[in-house]
Amino acid sequence: MANTRSLSNATALRDENVLRRVRHLGSARDGLAEWRVQRRTALALIPLGLYFVASMLWLATSDQMTAAAWLASPAPALLTILFVLALLAHAVVGTRSVLVDYLHTRALLVSVELLVRATAVVLGGAGVLAVLKLFLGR
Repeated sequence: MANTRSLSNATALRDENVLRRVRHLGSARDGLAEWRVQRRTALALIPLGLYFVASMLWLATSDQMTAAAWLASPAPALLTILFVLALLAHAVVGTRSVLVDYLHTRALLVSVELLVRATAVVLGGAGVLAVLKLFLGR
């Protein structure tokens, strides 16, 4: 009887130690929110991506001035900005879920995640700035 109690106490202690190690890594913190962002951006990317691909195929045969004039109108500019932002948000969340699965050191996970987010911010800023520059005509 005493041996059974010590075995269950050892199992409980081991489980508690494992829980402490993984508590701040992975989806235990904000997995549902990330899942929702991933699904919503995927749904947004379907029509935006189709519009973007159709527009690029249509613009493939035109010259640079026609493409600039097309992007200077409000609807294409807005849809292109939304496409860029949704694509980068989707990529960041997907990359983060892969990083959480394969990087087991907290410091490495945080540093690579910051690098991914900084890259997404720079690319998003550059994309939005390029579209706004053509839209505003400057």
